[in-house]
Amino acid sequence: MIPLGLRRSLEALILGGLFALTFRFPASSGWGFLEATLAFIVLVFLFDALFKGRRAGWLFLALLAGFGMLFHWVPATLEVKGPLPYPVALTASVLLAAWEALGYLAVLLLARFAYRRSGPWAAAVVAAFGVAAWEILGFHIYPWNWGAALGGLPWMARSAAFLGAHGLSAWCWGCGALGSAWLASGATGRALRVPLVWLALPVLLSAGWFLLPRGPERRLDVVMVQPNFEPGLRRAGMEAEMWTRTDAVLAREHLPRPGTPTLVLWPESSILGRDDRYPSLRMLDEAQRRGIAWLFGTEGGRYNLVRGEVAGRMRFLQAKTEPMPFGERMPGPAPLRHALERSLGFLSQEPGELSAGSSFSLPTPQGELRVHPLLCSEALIPLRVAKGVDLTGADLLSNHTNDGWFEQTVATDLHAAQIRLRAVEAGVPLLRATLTGKSGIFREDGTWVLWGEPRSEGAYAFSLAWRPRGAPARHPWAIWGLLLVLGGAALVMLRKKESTR
Repeated sequence: MIPLGLRRSLEALILGGLFALTFRFPASSGWGFLEATLAFIVLVFLFDALFKGRRAGWLFLALLAGFGMLFHWVPATLEVKGPLPYPVALTASVLLAAWEALGYLAVLLLARFAYRRSGPWAAAVVAAFGVAAWEILGFHIYPWNWGAALGGLPWMARSAAFLGAHGLSAWCWGCGALGSAWLASGATGRALRVPLVWLALPVLLSAGWFLLPRGPERRLDVVMVQPNFEPGLRRAGMEAEMWTRTDAVLAREHLPRPGTPTLVLWPESSILGRDDRYPSLRMLDEAQRRGIAWLFGTEGGRYNLVRGEVAGRMRFLQAKTEPMPFGERMPGPAPLRHALERSLGFLSQEPGELSAGSSFSLPTPQGELRVHPLLCSEALIPLRVAKGVDLTGADLLSNHTNDGWFEQTVATDLHAAQIRLRAVEAGVPLLRATLTGKSGIFREDGTWVLWGEPRSEGAYAFSLAWRPRGAPARHPWAIWGLLLVLGGAALVMLRKKESTR
């Protein structure tokens, strides 16, 4: 006979494993139906245990186990790339998982309070508001979104054009709380209808996606070069090597073609060890004599940069506006940040600013084409992307990523799965150029293709044709409006005590 404490711990670990599986499958694996299904089922298990009296410690253990399994690659990455002693790296990784677990635990406990006070509907609304507030307003080292799991199925992913990824998170958590609350209240018939309702809204909104207004057709030939450079390595000849690889693709594909512009994308950190903030006739000439537009990841001073060059235009520069906490910039107010920098010998990156000029503009036969670049982890933050798209009126997104830090782990797939809804939200394709794999494209209709494997090299060329969609979620007000509506609804629901309990 297994002791009760041990049995409860095993149950929490099993639920944590299901949690990890929800977000584990590669974006190109074809297991999207399992991602979406588990995103709902795991929440039903969590809320059911909560409403039936399971202690907060049990829930925290399940969430901690899930995040721990999902981020199992972090300790080794910190040890090798930090560099940090393994015990310190492991401790930091546990703290990362514990912090994220605490945030979701707080949402669960708020939903339980609402259930006890005002019944199942209040639990649902408070859970929806809580998870949206935690994802949007909470401090995150690795920005995280529950609704990303629904991006595994294009016929559900298109609903993000209306709700956004945060709205999908809220929908999942609200439905999970409502179904479990009805089960705990003995309303089994109502509870059994909740999965159908949970499925119906994304499907209906995905059908509504086809009714969204469309802009004029845009056409572009794209070349991506994935060099498999060592992450963080600064050496001479990086640009020359990238041009050698690029020129081979241009010659093989007979690019550029008459009447269609060619955009060459290089990843984050494709050129390191020099300051690329200043004008350079030589760099302009590299793009001009090849007849291409060139957008690449580089650096300058304490800025992580994307730079663009195209004939007849001034250079384009955009610095990363959201450096990753601890990895790229110490968080907190300036006095605390400077104290941490001095004690750790760390030099924080400076954040860039978004403006109407934060898009790389190139001429095309269909008119000016505006490409809004996202540096690595920026693509994980829906609000950051919405701000950039709204300011620039972007026709296309590019994501320049250095995923070489993570070696041959699932991290590159995790990143890809968490950013794929940005294309649907913005209503335009997102081109993902990585340093070591996987590069690819996420389309505005929720479909995608990725190439290569972690720590691999490659060079890819493809033609792209699309018509931008007028997705409501491309505007920041959609995110703030979601919070406002859910917050107001939660307050209304909590004002009334459940009369039937």
